[in-house]
Amino acid sequence: MSKILKAKYPKKCIGCELCVAEAQRQLGRVGPEGSLIRIFREYGTFSIVLDPQVNELDVGAIKDICPSGVYEVSDVERHELLE
Repeated sequence: MSKILKAKYPKKCIGCELCVAEAQRQLGRVGPEGSLIRIFREYGTFSIVLDPQVNELDVGAIKDICPSGVYEVSDVERHELLE
């Protein structure tokens, strides 16, 4: 089974970008450029955009680093990914 990272509670996001830093650390990159997770500020709230390639990383570590509990990790069968 594959693990899928979902931003289940985006309204809880405080814009700390620790998830971005963790994804970049796993990829061995420095800085936010080319990140698989993007955080945008919109009208006083934050919007989260997840690239599908983020699911190739350790999504549990990304979920655990979020201080606000924005993310959820779910199991998905292979045939569900193909639909």
